[in-house]
Amino acid sequence: THLEAKGKFSAPILDVNDKQLVLEKNQTLQLNCRGRWDLKWDFPSGVSKDYPGARVEQSRCGKHANQHCSRLILSPALAQHTGFYRCRYVHKQHKHTSIYVYITDSQRPFVKVQKEIPDVVYMKEGKNLVFPCRVTNPDTKVSLVKFPKHKLDIDRRNIIWNSRRGFVIRSPTYFYVGLFYCETVINGVTYSNKFLTYRPVNKIQDVYLNNTGLVQALQGELLALNCTVTAEWNSRVSISWTYPGQANSTASVSKRITKSKNNMVFYSVLTIHKLRKADRGVYTCHVASGPAKRQANSSVIVYDRPFIRLKHRDGPEVQAYAGQKSFRLSPKLRAFPEPEVIWLKDGMVAAEKCSRYHVDGYSLVIRDVAEEDAGVYTILTGIQQFGLYQNLTLSLVVNVKPRIGEKAVAVQDPGTVPQSSRQALRCTSQGVPSPRIQWFWHPCPPKGLSVGCVKMFLCVCVCVYYQTIGILTVGKALTSGIYRCIASNSMGRDELDIHFYVTDIPGGFSASLEDEPREGGDVHLSCAANKHLYSNVSWYRVTNSSLVLMNDLFLGSELTEGEFSIALRLLLRNLTTQHSGKYRCVATHLLTGEHTHLDTLVKVTEITSRKTLEAPVLLQNLSDCNVNVRSSVTLHCLTHGVPHPLVTWYKDQRRLKQMSGETKLYLCRAQTLQKYTDISTCTTI
Repeated sequence: THLEAKGKFSAPILDVNDKQLVLEKNQTLQLNCRGRWDLKWDFPSGVSKDYPGARVEQSRCGKHANQHCSRLILSPALAQHTGFYRCRYVHKQHKHTSIYVYITDSQRPFVKVQKEIPDVVYMKEGKNLVFPCRVTNPDTKVSLVKFPKHKLDIDRRNIIWNSRRGFVIRSPTYFYVGLFYCETVINGVTYSNKFLTYRPVNKIQDVYLNNTGLVQALQGELLALNCTVTAEWNSRVSISWTYPGQANSTASVSKRITKSKNNMVFYSVLTIHKLRKADRGVYTCHVASGPAKRQANSSVIVYDRPFIRLKHRDGPEVQAYAGQKSFRLSPKLRAFPEPEVIWLKDGMVAAEKCSRYHVDGYSLVIRDVAEEDAGVYTILTGIQQFGLYQNLTLSLVVNVKPRIGEKAVAVQDPGTVPQSSRQALRCTSQGVPSPRIQWFWHPCPPKGLSVGCVKMFLCVCVCVYYQTIGILTVGKALTSGIYRCIASNSMGRDELDIHFYVTDIPGGFSASLEDEPREGGDVHLSCAANKHLYSNVSWYRVTNSSLVLMNDLFLGSELTEGEFSIALRLLLRNLTTQHSGKYRCVATHLLTGEHTHLDTLVKVTEITSRKTLEAPVLLQNLSDCNVNVRSSVTLHCLTHGVPHPLVTWYKDQRRLKQMSGETKLYLCRAQTLQKYTDISTCTTI
């Protein structure tokens, strides 16, 4: 049926059921093939296309002439015609059937007759090695011999004989590199096929182009690109070029090969003697060795004329910061040919001026940036052979963290300032950009007093070449504390604390004798200290061997604390000559922890006769006076008496202490042991 025919002829069918035929030389080979579609024959390589003894007859066949038949006739058949004969469909080449035909010839046992030169067989890694010594008779006994006379055993495992293929070597080793031949003896005559094994190497070790990346040249100049390929021994390397002017063959290519102990080097040089604008573009060197492929390329730019283009990258002023590990001055520079570049700093060659400067390409690199690196830099560029020169100047600003100069000379002991005095606090800071100075006060003033405090302070800031001088004027020193100067800019800040201790005691620490010590009288020893700087005020009597604490020995000692100071008054009663001696006031410094002392000498005057006593006398009258606000006045009270009178000032019948006064009546009283005299004045403020 039609379906049966369709299934039967899915591939062409030969009229011979055997897989092989054996004919003798000069016999006729006839093969018939049938199929569903047009048929075609494939012959062994030994049958040439123009062989007159080969013909093919095509016809329609079958009961209804719906089949295609083809008859192959080969007459006479010769030994070299041995091989596969294949019948296939014209339009479906994979649908075919074949038969192997031996055409025996006693004088030609091998299908191929060699000349003196042996054939080359390739030994490829991972593939079988085949010595293709096919024979014309399947029963021919053939031996495989390695030159000169090493006959190999056919073990049917590693060395396999196949009359249609020859000798097949599985997993060939380096032993099979060399000259081999297939040998047979027919009627006492020895015949052989010789083969030279070749192990191709396809590993490309390196491809190097003498100009990689961008190649720049002037129009009319010579361009030479050298492609160098390094490969292993036995390599066969193919080098080709693709380039813009390839269609017009504007370039010439020369090749050469050199050998060394370890490898082979292949050279291919592409040369264009006179470049044109059309020659710009990408030049590619293609390298192939078997399946291995590599390439290298280079871009070529062709300029009409030499040029220098130089401009700022980020403006005429650039900024770095002190302490930066490195900084690069890099203007935008395009030039051809390569220009000579010199960098100047402030008119001098930069590299000669400082070892931290070095030129890298067109850039100037500054290592370990310092403040002194700021300045004006100039790049000089020139192409002397063409008389082209161009310069560019830029300024480098080195930003520096503020530094307060007074910190370097700050005194550990802050000292004191007189009460109500006018003080100017100075804070000098240097940095880039110019620092901003702010003043802060500690402790913070009580709420509601901020307006009053503002009137007491005046801050003036002056900026001179990245240096800021901040002067804080305290109009009237009335409060102790700490003034903090903060200098800040974009790089950071620096601080300086100024301890501001107001005192009503000159120098912040004093000891004095209030009365003249006379026998039988009393005397007061007074020790006063600034309470922000001192504590633990005590009186001692200095003896030859030790100090005797006096505070607890006399009930007349009195410790008082004022707004700015503490005072310890020691009363010595009924003086005798034994009270004479050195008395020491000792206080502990709050900041240093050290003991500070002042000595006062007490010398009791011995009274031998009461007749020597004289009442106090005021030697000068006091007169009323008017004083302007913020002005000062001094009132003198001159006295005489024996012993020397004690002078006490009173204001409105109240004993005066060291403080400011107002419009009142002032009274001066001079007193000895038993008598006193008064004089008064009215002072208007």
